[in-house]
Amino acid sequence: MTDHDPCIAIVDAVCDVEESKQPFGKRWWQELVTLKTGHLAALQAGKLLALDVQNEYVMFVQMDKGE
Repeated sequence: MTDHDPCIAIVDAVCDVEESKQPFGKRWWQELVTLKTGHLAALQAGKLLALDVQNEYVMFVQMDKGE
């Protein structure tokens, strides 16, 4: 990866964001999303993933085809 995005971090493990200040500083909740091969294939095909976050928010994920 050549471009730095302050909203995306690559980490080795899930951390307790209420106790840890990594990677973005203190936050109030963490959630793990596991992508399957079909999800990755959909991203590679130009589709977006819509993620339900805590039954309250929706996050959309897309692949940057510029790499």
